[in-house]
Amino acid sequence: MTWPVWAVLLGTAPVLLLTTLVLRDRPLPASARTAVGVAAVLALLVYGLNATELGVAVLRGTWTGLWILAIVLPALLLFEVLDRSGALGHLALATDRLAPTDGRALLLLAFALPSFLQGAAGFGAPIAMSAPLLVRRGMAPVAAVAACLIGYQWSVTFGSMGSSYFMAEATARLSQGDARQFALRAGVVLGLNAILSGLLVLTRGRRSPGDTWRALVIGTAMALTLVLVVSAQPALGSTAAGLVGLAACWLLLPGRGRPRPAGGDLLAAALPYAVLTVAATIGFALPPVRALLDRVPELAPVLPGVEAAFGFSTSASAVTPVFRPLLHPLPYVLLAVMVAIVVYRRRGWWSPGTSHESLRHFSRRARSVAPPIVWLAVLAAIMTDAGMIAAVAQGLSTLLGRGFLVVSAPLGTLGTVLTGSTTASNALFSSLQAEVAAVLGISATILLSGQTAGGNIGNALSPAVITVGTTAAGASRREGEVLRRNLGGAGILLLAVIASVVVQAWLARGG
Repeated sequence: MTWPVWAVLLGTAPVLLLTTLVLRDRPLPASARTAVGVAAVLALLVYGLNATELGVAVLRGTWTGLWILAIVLPALLLFEVLDRSGALGHLALATDRLAPTDGRALLLLAFALPSFLQGAAGFGAPIAMSAPLLVRRGMAPVAAVAACLIGYQWSVTFGSMGSSYFMAEATARLSQGDARQFALRAGVVLGLNAILSGLLVLTRGRRSPGDTWRALVIGTAMALTLVLVVSAQPALGSTAAGLVGLAACWLLLPGRGRPRPAGGDLLAAALPYAVLTVAATIGFALPPVRALLDRVPELAPVLPGVEAAFGFSTSASAVTPVFRPLLHPLPYVLLAVMVAIVVYRRRGWWSPGTSHESLRHFSRRARSVAPPIVWLAVLAAIMTDAGMIAAVAQGLSTLLGRGFLVVSAPLGTLGTVLTGSTTASNALFSSLQAEVAAVLGISATILLSGQTAGGNIGNALSPAVITVGTTAAGASRREGEVLRRNLGGAGILLLAVIASVVVQAWLARGG
């Protein structure tokens, strides 16, 4: 099928409009709603959908958005429980003993700790927790925020219980086999960036003898854990890698003969994450248990296909991702929340009124986070079902050819810089990456690994994420300074991702 040039150009209109509105400081939810409205009008008047087919696209996108929220919102609730109970404070109190030098403090507080926190709650929360701890150690606020952003960005795709990964998988409409391959490719690319991130973090302060090899060991441990875990369950990738990173810090950072902090409070603080990891590993990775859980009926309504203009059509298919009640992160995160409350209540960390306070803060954050996720998923579904994404993919592949391999990751970075979220970036561009891959004759999982890794790097440059960090660290209105500090490091990371995409495509062609 071939689209005329004017149809290709019109296909870019919703995303260009969204970009313009965000750059003019319009709130993301309102901007996304406006973009959805424009996409719907174009789908009806230009791309040949009727009202019923448009409704099907909206239902498909809403399903994807709600599926993602079933991960994000419980993860935010877990984070609120840890924060309000003071569990995160106990982690902070241990940092001075664990990291006696400036370089080791950077490895712990700007690398391992925010990456671990990203496992349960994203959207800037890890930076808000970690950067002030570096400031308390005497680091300048702008430098602290910049270091944390570079150090943690690799963990975003498989953080927040894998929400960014699952958004990419859903909007690209990957098969089960392709989804596993995507998880593995993304895990390898992000694992390499994790090692590189640890080395870059060390350049942000004074190094002591042995800091470089410690960074390599900690980064490699987290990278290997990430690859192994996402191969079984992507939702646990950053959580497990972060736990391993903190354990490596516990063993390596104090130095020979130096005392370590008391372990009781630290174990209690980290217990919910351990419960989450163990429970999900049993459910997802042990064959007998997995076979039992697979018997629970899945929920996957089949929606009809569409007949759009210019010869574009889709067939009837089940919504993606499929909702498997006991093979979804939701029950495992809720289990961790319940364990946390029970344990913290027994330790006296959960005083009367804490539940109400946690729910109040959770509700406020949920109202902020939920709408843009749903609207962006709907936008992606309308553009995909109407053929807009396929039209733009044809235009880009004709213009750039295999040169698009170099553009894949920067496109993901741009999406996150604009929206402040890798999840949002993946919602916008994953279906485009998959369509271009089909035209180029390569696996969609190659370009998707570049998309999501590039999106992660965008977190180090996004004004929305930077603002969260500067506000928490006492550097409000200095976002531009943070961004300038991170341009070099982000550029190095982005070049590494571009190289990985090119190498993957070369290997897929048999060298």
